[in-house]
Amino acid sequence: MRAPLLSLLALLTLVGCSDTLSNGPGVDAPVDRGPKAIPLDGDPNGMFWDTENETLYIADDQNHRILKYRDGEGVSLAVALPDAPPNSTNLGEVVRMPDGTLVTVRFGFGTAGAVLFARPDGTTGTVPGLPTNRRRIGLTVTEDGRLYNSYFVRNSNVNVGSIALLNLDGTEQEVVGALEKPVGVLAVGDSLYIADQIAGKVYRSPLARPAELTTIATLTEPDLLSLGPGGALLTGTRQGTVVSINPSTGAQRVIASGFQNVRGIAYDAVNRRLFLADHDGDESNGTTHFLQIVPVD
Repeated sequence: MRAPLLSLLALLTLVGCSDTLSNGPGVDAPVDRGPKAIPLDGDPNGMFWDTENETLYIADDQNHRILKYRDGEGVSLAVALPDAPPNSTNLGEVVRMPDGTLVTVRFGFGTAGAVLFARPDGTTGTVPGLPTNRRRIGLTVTEDGRLYNSYFVRNSNVNVGSIALLNLDGTEQEVVGALEKPVGVLAVGDSLYIADQIAGKVYRSPLARPAELTTIATLTEPDLLSLGPGGALLTGTRQGTVVSINPSTGAQRVIASGFQNVRGIAYDAVNRRLFLADHDGDESNGTTHFLQIVPVD
């Protein structure tokens, strides 16, 4: 199943597009637990499951926009983001703030890095005054509404990575340094968890003392992080697997496999299902990116 049929499927999937944010589906919408692969007209990266509104938000790494998935409705446009520079439409993680504002980060390839937002009233914008050489990927929101993001800069072909406390007023304060390529960052309770893709490490960082890192797991090229069943950490791999990590012991196990490159992951605890950003890394035979829905029993 390739180009002509996939284009038709993607067109049929992206129905009812809207640039405004709204509540989730009605109580009678059927829940699709999968397994199911939904072809996307776009390249999924970061994902955020909004439990309250029963909506999955997907950062489109290809078209500088945020998509949404709802049971009974499929995939549609949540918001088109502003100020996409030429050849730099790539987005990382996406989160929803307590007030309903969606926030995402733009990678920017060292020249156009940014943080973007979409408010519940449909207003969109770019956070002012932030350095554009920072290649931003990860993003997380704490229980009390603080934002942290991951980024790295490239100096003489060497990565220097950091985690920062981010404010939408235009400040970005480094709290963890000396990383290589921090991709995933996830706030859980009183801790941050950080996935460094080049170092092949997942770290724990206490929010009260972020610079005090503890290695909890070593694995090949971890990606974005999500909270999963039983409080486990989840990360995808370029080998097409989803790895579950026990945050206390560091024990790892593969809980899903057989995909292309797994980037962002979101977990719907109520319906016990995973949403996966399944990226096609081989464009030689046509490009097919999927939203995967996987049941967890």
